[in-house]
Amino acid sequence: MTPPDAQIPAPVILERTATHRMVWVDVARVIACILIIANHMAFYSAELYRWIWAEFLAARTPFFLLAAGYFVGRGSFGPLDGGSFFLWKRSWFLLRPYLVWGLAAAVLIGWSPLHEYYASYQPMYAWLKGEAGSGFWSALAAFGRCLGIAGHPVDAPMWFLRDIIIYTAAAPLLHRMGNYMLWVGIIMLSLNYFALDLADHDYPIANSLGFFLVGMYVSRYSLPFLTESVRRYAVPFLLATLALTWWLVGHRDQHNSMLIALGMLGLMSLAILFTEWFPRAARWVAGLAPACFFIFGTHYIVIILLRESGWITWKGEAWDVLWLCLVPVIFAVLAGLFFCMKRFAPRLVPLLGAYGK
Repeated sequence: MTPPDAQIPAPVILERTATHRMVWVDVARVIACILIIANHMAFYSAELYRWIWAEFLAARTPFFLLAAGYFVGRGSFGPLDGGSFFLWKRSWFLLRPYLVWGLAAAVLIGWSPLHEYYASYQPMYAWLKGEAGSGFWSALAAFGRCLGIAGHPVDAPMWFLRDIIIYTAAAPLLHRMGNYMLWVGIIMLSLNYFALDLADHDYPIANSLGFFLVGMYVSRYSLPFLTESVRRYAVPFLLATLALTWWLVGHRDQHNSMLIALGMLGLMSLAILFTEWFPRAARWVAGLAPACFFIFGTHYIVIILLRESGWITWKGEAWDVLWLCLVPVIFAVLAGLFFCMKRFAPRLVPLLGAYGK
């Protein structure tokens, strides 16, 4: 497959950030990160949740899986065709903050009955409290579940980061599949775990591997070529996504991996068009992207603590509007904390934010 003769896109679309990514890629990362926060906030507003949930919202974590597969496949974190079977260095770099925020969440929110997976972790807290009938081995198993071992991580959004860490470590082995990566990825996506409500994320699921493999497969094409390929049909992709979003409000059961894939194309189209039409604003938004991992690790802890305070359980139209305002506020506050840490305690940034060296 060779790049077709096409018009040269606006230079700003191909402009790169300080992290050597294209501006629109980091814009898409920020949008997806905000959608992840919105997803966890929207659980407390069922009616509005039906309106917000659809293509963009469902594409939030698959986009990161696809992007991770792409950049790993491009050799951004080490060669895949060398003598090593695993990318240990990159995996360890991601694992450290994953463990830090998993332990922090276990201390700060795992004990809360408001946590949706509280029952899974309760044996550990019962043993720590010395309750009758509690045992060490059941407590140890519960502690493992807190960290995503045979259970949903206590820091809920970390499940897909756990999957990315595992797939990144095994990337040299996955790379050896060659062209079969695409076929295996499609098969994994066809199992449709997201749509069948089987994605409890106790273990890495087929869909997450499918998106990662597709990302690795398309990494054989340059980012400028893929950017132009999406840009050419960005407006139709975006319009189709919005139309399906409206339709899915009343047909949530129709959600599946192919619609999620379309949602990712819509998300990428939005980021590319925003970068082309509002270049100055896009550069500013892209500058927030380094904070994304830190926000992944902290926002769910903040939301549960807000629920523990009592006022986040408000209901009604006023609350629907309030939580919509809280989503960007939570993002802005946590991003601000990250950049303060980056300036005043830079040595903590790799440990807490998986950024830097």
